Amino acid sequence: MRILLINPERVGRGLAAVRAMNATPLALPILKALTPEDIEVKIIDENHSSIPYGEHWDLVGITVMHHVSPSAIAIANMFRSRGIKVAFGGFFPTLNYEDARRHVDSVVAGEAEHVWNEVISDLRRNQLQPYYKAKQLIDLKDIPFIKKECFSEKDEFYHIETTRGCPYDCDFCSVTNFYGAKFRHRPIGHVMRQLEELEGKAFFFVDDNIIGDPAYARELFREMIPLKIKWSGQFSLNRAANQEVMRLAAESGCQFLFTGIESLSQDNLQAVDKKWAKSEKFAEWIRMTHDAGIGIYGSFMFGFEGDDKDVFARTLAFCEDNGIELAMFSALFPLHGSKFYEQLQAEGRIFETDVTKFNGQHSTFHPKNMTSEELEDGLRWIWNTFYSKTSIKKRLSRLMQQQPAGEDDRGVLNTTSVLLGLNVAFKVAVEDF
Repeated sequence: MRILLINPERVGRGLAAVRAMNATPLALPILKALTPEDIEVKIIDENHSSIPYGEHWDLVGITVMHHVSPSAIAIANMFRSRGIKVAFGGFFPTLNYEDARRHVDSVVAGEAEHVWNEVISDLRRNQLQPYYKAKQLIDLKDIPFIKKECFSEKDEFYHIETTRGCPYDCDFCSVTNFYGAKFRHRPIGHVMRQLEELEGKAFFFVDDNIIGDPAYARELFREMIPLKIKWSGQFSLNRAANQEVMRLAAESGCQFLFTGIESLSQDNLQAVDKKWAKSEKFAEWIRMTHDAGIGIYGSFMFGFEGDDKDVFARTLAFCEDNGIELAMFSALFPLHGSKFYEQLQAEGRIFETDVTKFNGQHSTFHPKNMTSEELEDGLRWIWNTFYSKTSIKKRLSRLMQQQPAGEDDRGVLNTTSVLLGLNVAFKVAVEDF
């Protein structure tokens, strides 16, 4: 038997920058690791490899985010026209089952680890079911060990995870809906074995908040220090106040952390149930992160109920004044499975029907205090201005004075080199806007 697992090509603006941070979604290597050895499994990331439509497969599995669903459906149609069975997994089919099921033979909803053996068993008997969903979330001690060959050599870095879930439940987010409302921890010994298997590249921890549990993070980082790796991840900015954990993160090789700042308005944050975030503390938490020697990759969203057309200039000034090394700017969009979607749908404010535009880079609904055109124009302006030569020089001047670009004694790029390179990549990407 042969199984093909596909990650569809990304769509939308800014693809040049995305390619500079390319890695195949972790779900696909996990499924490959769970598959019995007598079955051949091939992983194709369409962002850097073509799909082998002409070959025979007993099953094609596609991981699908909402904004790539049209291309995923086209891929499914191509294979099914040849009599090949297709299954969807990921956020889109999990949260939009009725939309997804018409285009495939099967939907694997939510976490797939508990049901993958059942899928394989049914496939062998030619009795693939239309819907699979585990009765409970997986204990992360049962996450399989992934051999290096399961990952693509073309990936810029390796994905790895230590936790799943998030205790926060922001209105615009569907992570809690998918992964649960509390942290689940992977045994640290398992994480260390996986890191040692994948040596040779930098790592990105896909956890939604790698410092969400400070005690666990403290022990993990201490264990990682002797490996002398380089890594980045995601965290909630308020965790920067734990200076011991931040110091250990830096000592273990952390170069930068992605964080959802989202809005500088406390009223906006309160309105979407992001109550833990304190806007008056953002500058202090950013300074604490920098003091630990870690860069900030900040995420900002526009189109909140309290936003007007001046929000873009205020946000740019904040980023430059606080030396935020890297940033992602998004138009708030109503994601299926989120409270925000339900609100806007009830109010009749969603006007966009092209799902490929629900990726944060287009205006898809009518904001309250600016027009949809002003939202899209402002988004284009801040991308281009933030990644201008003038802004890059201003934001990275502190970092470059403290640590000039270069490599360590193992030939690994230091934090300044990595963040400077990513700024250049994003500068190229904004030409798409």
